[in-house]
Formats: sequence, structure tokens, C-alpha cells
Amino acid sequence: MAWTTPKTDWEVGELMMVSGMNAVGENLVELDRVRKAVAVHTTTADIAISNSSTFVDIDSNLNLTITTAGGDVMVHFHGVVANKPFRIDVEVDGTRLGHDEYGLRRGEPNHELLNFTHLVQNLSAGSHTFKLQGRNHATTLRSHAQFWVREI
Repeated sequence: MAWTTPKTDWEVGELMMVSGMNAVGENLVELDRVRKAVAVHTTTADIAISNSSTFVDIDSNLNLTITTAGGDVMVHFHGVVANKPFRIDVEVDGTRLGHDEYGLRRGEPNHELLNFTHLVQNLSAGSHTFKLQGRNHATTLRSHAQFWVREI
């Protein structure tokens, strides 16, 4: 359903017609659909992440784009990482969130679950791109890792 611009020039005593009520219902459905914009990617194979002293995109499939109505977006990642230490962060529309403490520092075991959920607040309405990025040491992200973003 599409958004219908609501009537705003009501007169005292004017009655609501069936078409007006239908438009209100359709607008509520559209608001609910837009508010639930979501993008997700689950890896199907291991991803080798090169050694880099700066943050780089992990994989183009882990670059997610959603179109929001404006407001807050929840960002989540979980996956198993091999060969630490490793730092991970999220870039939103070209700007890193700057939370590179999403990372692993211990030496053993070589495989460890890494996960985080982060709230990005007050994004403007429109299209936004979220990129999962990493830095430090040659690392492998194991298959079945998942990265998702959802407007809330």
C-alpha cells in the first residue's frame, strides 16, 4: 500500500467518509511497514580478512543498506573469529561508530565467538549503508556469522 496524504482542512461538523477511513488504515499499515525496515546477511563460507592496521570492509555482502523513516536503528553482529587479536566496528554512511572495542584480545583458544548489539540513534529519514569492518592480524570469520540492521 502507498502513503496517502491525509486531509488537514477539516470543517466543524464535517463527516468522515469511508474512503477517508480506508486511507487512515492504509497509512497506518505503511507506517508500520517503513518502521520495520531490515537488512540481514548470513555468511555461507569462511571469509579471510587480510592483515590491516586500519579498518577495512570485511566483505561486500556485509555492507547492508536500509531505507528508514528516520529515528533509531539496531545493529547486530555475531560470529566465530579465528586467529586473534581482532577488532571490529561498523561504518554508517561513511562514518565509523568508533567502538573498536568490539574485539578479541586473548591468545587462546584460536576460535572465539564475537558478538555485539549497538543502537544508532537519530538517523535521518532515507537510505543508510552499514558496513561491517575489521582491523588487525590476518583473521578468518567462520561461516554462519550474521550481521543485521533493523529500524526500531
